[in-house]
Amino acid sequence: MKKPTSLLLFTFILLAACMPKDNQTLNESIADDQVTSIASDFFIALGTGDTTLMKSLLTEGFEMFEHDLIWNTDSLLSLMPNTLGRKWSIVDPVVQTEGSLAHLYYFNQGITPSDRSWYESMLMEKSDDGLKIKFMHSTKLYLK
Repeated sequence: MKKPTSLLLFTFILLAACMPKDNQTLNESIADDQVTSIASDFFIALGTGDTTLMKSLLTEGFEMFEHDLIWNTDSLLSLMPNTLGRKWSIVDPVVQTEGSLAHLYYFNQGITPSDRSWYESMLMEKSDDGLKIKFMHSTKLYLK
């Protein structure tokens, strides 16, 4: 009777050792403040021209729909010299998370210049590299 139990235990240990290890960060839930921090960093990078920070915030296949255009990482980086000195404020952020995805929607009020504002949303994805922005959508609000 001892042999089947030992064989079963050995098989279980062998299978457990061969299973891929999940990255601990992927198993942790995504905190709301982590999501809003990534969004804030996006606008800091955009306003300061910090391309290194911007690249670290975006997934490889990042896309953004804004101004009747589809932007990707390269086109966004090429826009950044035109946004130097600008500042934005994320107002009334709402965060929803499920598994490795986070969705943030908010009102984006321009601070500098203050006459521009948008309704926006970001889809973020958590991977081995951390939480990054996968998709954005921006709809300009025309002030009257």
